[in-house]
Amino acid sequence: MNNNTLKVSFAEYIAKVKTYNKIAGISQITRRYVAINGFDGVITMLGVLLGNYVVGAREYKHIIISGSAVCISLMISGVWSVYNSESSERAKDMRELEMSTLHVLTGTIIAKAQRFASIVLAALNGFTAGISAFIPLVPFFFGKYLQINVCYYSGAFLAFLLLIGNGIFLGKNSKRNLLISILKMVLAGVFCVALGYLLEFID
Repeated sequence: MNNNTLKVSFAEYIAKVKTYNKIAGISQITRRYVAINGFDGVITMLGVLLGNYVVGAREYKHIIISGSAVCISLMISGVWSVYNSESSERAKDMRELEMSTLHVLTGTIIAKAQRFASIVLAALNGFTAGISAFIPLVPFFFGKYLQINVCYYSGAFLAFLLLIGNGIFLGKNSKRNLLISILKMVLAGVFCVALGYLLEFID
């Protein structure tokens, strides 16, 4: 297969994806999933790190293992939940469309677009949640060279950076006040930390 054939195939694939996007409204839903799952991943990992910090976990390997397990769980949960919910909802919409048009849509570009949307959105959902949770965990991979408190503080710093980034994304997407959008995200992180510290008072 020469370069020209590859270019044509790639161009055809991109055109097909654009068509699927117009039919299934993938990009609009994608923006919501990125924001929601990015937020969920960060807050979840912030809670994991805080819990380890409160109980006095000092072994970086243990934190990496527990944190990675959470990332894997978030990814699997994200993929499975969204694929099942999206595919069932889109199948319902397809049946209603078939009844209203009196046409069987199996194998049509509409059916293919809906299936493509379910797969893409599920993969994106799991990836976004997993990666956003993993980033605050990165400092612990250098735990052999850094003090454990530095790893904790660096992880929390990265978590709040991600929350700020999420706030900017939401603010620009909704065309609302960026500062207010950022403060909402940061406030959620602060609230999580404040509640987490109450765990110290458990007898």
